[in-house]
Amino acid sequence: MSLQAILAKIDNDANKQADDIIQSARDEQKEALHVVKSRIKERHHRDAERIRNKTEANARQMRSHVRREMEKALLSHRRKIVDRVISDSVKKVASVPDYLDLMSTLLKGCDLQGTVEIVICANDTDRITSDFLKKHSTGKRQFVLAEENHTDHGGILMRSGAISLNATLSMISELNHDSMVMELSRLLPLEGQVE
Repeated sequence: MSLQAILAKIDNDANKQADDIIQSARDEQKEALHVVKSRIKERHHRDAERIRNKTEANARQMRSHVRREMEKALLSHRRKIVDRVISDSVKKVASVPDYLDLMSTLLKGCDLQGTVEIVICANDTDRITSDFLKKHSTGKRQFVLAEENHTDHGGILMRSGAISLNATLSMISELNHDSMVMELSRLLPLEGQVE
């Protein structure tokens, strides 16, 4: 074999080996790109899933928060309606036909003894008179009309010495406010209900 043939064979073998190395490098590069693409897709899928889960959790939390705020607003509105009804009712009670029966009941329930001053509102001067109070006086207690008036819509204040009992309509309403709110709230339709 001539030198030229040997050089040609070496050159040919070197070129073939170089082509094999280049092809192998290309195959490795393709495999590496495939692995990287798979990892990127996997990471993208995980990130997208995490973002979707977080978005859904935030949306659920926001819906829950909005629902709670709406319920609070509804309860507040209902409470204002009920408070207004109670306030209006207190003003109307003083004009009902059996108002004096209510005052009689308050006087009968008085446990003060001796002379008991009765303070009335200005609107009751024609109804709760000295004669009316005398009818309810007993041997243990003497009801007398006070000179001054209270500023409530109705009801009475009872005083005996340093002791004072407030039986004005506003005070009675305030003492029974929570139970009246519960009772009236049952009569109001809930959200979405039709009367």
